[in-house]
Amino acid sequence: MTKQRTLQYQLKQAGNKIRRLLLLIARQKEAYTIQGALLQLSELASHISDMADFYPAIHKMVSEQLHAENFYVVLYDADTERYQLQYFSDEKDQQLITSIPDNAFSRGLTGYVARYQRPLLCDEEEFDELVRSGEIEAQGSPSAHWMGIPLCRGEKIIGVMAIQSYDSQYRYNEQDLKLFSSIGSHTVIALDRVKSRELLESTVKERTLQLQQTNDFLQKEIRERIHGEKLQAALYKISELTASSQDMQTFYKAIHKVLCNFMAAENCYIALLNADATKLTFPYYVDQFSPAAFDRPLSRGFTEYVIRCAEARLINPDQAAILVEQGEIRRGMSGTTELEKAARHSKSWLGAPLKIDQKVIGVVAVQSYVDGYHYTEQELTILRFVSQHIAVAIQRKLAAEKQKQHQEELERKVFESTRELRQTNLFLRLQVEERKKAEQKLFYDANHDVLTGLANRQMFLQQLKQQFLLNKRQPQTGMALLFLDLDRFKLINDTLGHHIGDAFLIESSKRLLSAIREHDVAARFGGDEFVIMLLNLQSEQDAEEIAQRIIDKFRQPFVLENNSVNSGISIGIAPFSSDYHHADAMLRDADAAMYHAKALGRGRYVTFESGMRDQMLKALGAN
Repeated sequence: MTKQRTLQYQLKQAGNKIRRLLLLIARQKEAYTIQGALLQLSELASHISDMADFYPAIHKMVSEQLHAENFYVVLYDADTERYQLQYFSDEKDQQLITSIPDNAFSRGLTGYVARYQRPLLCDEEEFDELVRSGEIEAQGSPSAHWMGIPLCRGEKIIGVMAIQSYDSQYRYNEQDLKLFSSIGSHTVIALDRVKSRELLESTVKERTLQLQQTNDFLQKEIRERIHGEKLQAALYKISELTASSQDMQTFYKAIHKVLCNFMAAENCYIALLNADATKLTFPYYVDQFSPAAFDRPLSRGFTEYVIRCAEARLINPDQAAILVEQGEIRRGMSGTTELEKAARHSKSWLGAPLKIDQKVIGVVAVQSYVDGYHYTEQELTILRFVSQHIAVAIQRKLAAEKQKQHQEELERKVFESTRELRQTNLFLRLQVEERKKAEQKLFYDANHDVLTGLANRQMFLQQLKQQFLLNKRQPQTGMALLFLDLDRFKLINDTLGHHIGDAFLIESSKRLLSAIREHDVAARFGGDEFVIMLLNLQSEQDAEEIAQRIIDKFRQPFVLENNSVNSGISIGIAPFSSDYHHADAMLRDADAAMYHAKALGRGRYVTFESGMRDQMLKALGAN
């Protein structure tokens, strides 16, 4: 008999293990399915750049996981409250959808999901109930089962994704909804990535078109310039050099090279007057017999003659002799410069003034040492033209240098001003940040308990009032208050000291937070009393389950500074009822239920009943 019982026990244990393994396998399969769907989404977001291809790909992926022959996606703009259909595939209403305005979605199941921002499974009975209650209007062909999820970016809803079945034999379940919701949350991320890529490609295409247009325009200008150059003579080429030279020395060399194509210009120089017009400088000087010329005072050379005349001059030996006789120039004097010696021995000399605003600033000259070679009037005309462009180039260079200095000075002032503004801005930002931190700390301190970090009495009452008014308008959102009192706290505090009592309160607040949900509100009401506001409850049993969970946690020993302390907690529950007219009444009834729990022996919860209020008043009166 004993062996038979042992065998039965072992079979039972084996059955339990098999059931756990089957459950783990089911969960593993579910996780694998979700993971596969998310991988597919990631692949879609990485490869698709056109929204027209994105939604059909999403439909195909969802259809591989769920029964989704009928699938659609609607985007929602919360600022304008407008709906916009992005994709629609339906076996019955595919043709009808083209005649339905986008705002019609606000009155159907789509709008219902968008308003409440939570997933929805809806069969025919639930659909009819929603229609009767006025929550929605019947639209399109009735489906046997409908499943929709909100698409959210952060806390903001941006759309709804839904699938529906016209087959009465097929029903979606919570497992399908969970998978669909997971796909939906990652669809938003993929959607943003595809939209970003689509926008980027659109911008690139637009920019490429602009560049193409600019390039076409430049190509047209180049063709026109080349055409103009072909129509111009060689003199126009010299003008082009003036505009294209990078610096003065390069420009001078380019001009010299061009002159060599039109005349004997192996020997060429440029002389400039200084600021007070008392000295000549030679920024460019090339001569086959003489080294580079040095700066010198004005004298009676060919260069100075052109400066005085302010006209281009061609000086051959016969003209030189006449000019000497007239006293315009002097030749053969001892102590003359290298330039004068070169000019004196040249067989032909050609010079033109450099003018800016009709004022002579220098001379460009060429000379030949070849016997019998004389420059011509045509070459004089060429040099006269070149001198105009050289003067313009010098003017531009001087203006550029002046502008550069002004720009550098301006940049220096801007830099200094910017640095001062940055320092001022940094100081102001630091002040603003410090003020924000101070305000945040003041707000936190004013609304939270200093010891436990929980909401304080003032903050809790404010939130209770707001939630109470909301529940009065929407009673279907369940709500309850828990009033909690720590058992034997005074004994712990008096026996082990206030610091142990404080540590006990801190640990108690942690256990409370670990037992409730994220959206519930816990507060220290005073001393060893705590209150908890439970939200979004489906039934009163939910509040009792949470209360029992809290009691179980408080039954575990507290280890405080090597001291093991046993305590407990008494809880009063006041579920929300439409009979309440004020939030204070709920709080009062939760307190009364807590006193009743104390009276029954502590370490338990009691849900408020109407007779408890009178019992509490009698107990207080007796004390």
